[in-house]
Amino acid sequence: MIKQLKTAKPLMNRAEKRQIKLDAILRHAATAFMEKGYYKTSLDDIARLHEVTKPTLYYYIKNKEDILIKCEEVASRRINGLLDQVMAAEGDGFTRLKKFIIGYVTIVTDDIIRCHIRHRGQREDPAAKDASLTMHRGIEHRVRAIIRQGIDDGSIRDCNSTIIAILLFDALNGISAWYREEGDLNPEELVEQVLSFVTQGVKN
Repeated sequence: MIKQLKTAKPLMNRAEKRQIKLDAILRHAATAFMEKGYYKTSLDDIARLHEVTKPTLYYYIKNKEDILIKCEEVASRRINGLLDQVMAAEGDGFTRLKKFIIGYVTIVTDDIIRCHIRHRGQREDPAAKDASLTMHRGIEHRVRAIIRQGIDDGSIRDCNSTIIAILLFDALNGISAWYREEGDLNPEELVEQVLSFVTQGVKN
């Protein structure tokens, strides 16, 4: 009788292990920032939550502001990755916009992204502020392009793509401030309600 060999899980390299540990630190920091506020939270608080010493944190982050920068890097990768998928998929502009909204709602309910949205204006380094603004403008321009595609192909009514994009982000980013997984509204219902209001309005 031939024994079946168990398939060994691929070993993670050093960079992957480091990223997992960094993500855990960012999540603990996000929890602390949202509970106490950015300015009232110290690295000592984050170290206690993560159950490590403060010097250990410095192996992964430079300072408290670097946490916000790294949270933004995560946000940029996920949002631009979503947009890459949306743009690669077939469909008219309205279909693509719906796919973006569905994916974005999931993204903004993640603690790391929620932390980024709520604290992105608390940068002190001018270069970091400029980089943040450039990143967000790039994402907004990509969404505006989807809306313009929908206008051109007739799936979205003629409108100002800039205004619609700004209103859309204001509404979707606002979810990060009030949505809680332990609440009465589950993720599927949240997506359904958001899509209904964005695509149909409140007209009965």
